[in-house]
Amino acid sequence: MGVEDRIKQQFPSLFITLLSVLIGLVFADLVSEARGRMTLWPLDVGAIRTWGQIVAMGTNALTCWVFLAYIGIARLRIPTIEDGLIVFMAPVPLLIGNSLVGQRELWPWLYYASFFLFMSFIATIVQVRAASAERELASFARITKPFGPLLVLYLGIPFYAVAGWADSHGMVSPVMEMLLAVGATPAALFFMWLFLRSWHRAIAEAQALHP
Repeated sequence: MGVEDRIKQQFPSLFITLLSVLIGLVFADLVSEARGRMTLWPLDVGAIRTWGQIVAMGTNALTCWVFLAYIGIARLRIPTIEDGLIVFMAPVPLLIGNSLVGQRELWPWLYYASFFLFMSFIATIVQVRAASAERELASFARITKPFGPLLVLYLGIPFYAVAGWADSHGMVSPVMEMLLAVGATPAALFFMWLFLRSWHRAIAEAQALHP
C-alpha cells in the first residue's frame, strides 16, 4: 500500500474521531451549564423554555454529528485545510451557544440560533461540495438541492433573526418564547430526516453508476 492510499484510508477515521470529541464536549458542557446555573424545576413557563433550549442544543449537536459523519465516512482523499475547518464549523458555535441557554432574556439565544444556522449552511455547502468533487460521490450534490435539508436552513436563518429582533423589542410573550425554544427541536429533527432521505438516494445513485 502506497503512502497516498494509506492516508486516504485513515482520513475518515481521523475526521469522525475529531468530530465525535467536539460533539462530546458540547454535550458535556451543556450538562455542566444546566447543573450549575439553570432553573429546571418546578415546570413553569420559564423552566419549560429552558428545557426546550437544552433539548434543542442537544438535538442540534446530534444532527451535526450525523450530517458531518455520514458524509465523512464515504470520503477517501488526501486531507486539505478545508477538511480541517469543516469539522469545527458547526460544533464550536454550538459549544459557545451553550452559554446562552437558560438566560433571563431569550433574544440573544434566538439571534445566535440564526447565526448557528448560517454557519451550518456554510458547513453543509462546503462538506457536500468537497464530497461530490470525488467522481464516485458526484451524486451527493443532490443533498444541497433547495427542497432538501437546506430548506430548514433557508427558512430558519431569517425566522430566528426576526424572532430575536421582536423579542428584544418586547413583542414576544413568555408563552411564545417557550414555544420558540421548544420548536427548535422539531426543526433540527426535520433537517436530519431530509438529510438522511437525500443521503440514501445519493448512495443508491452512486451505487448504480459505480457498482
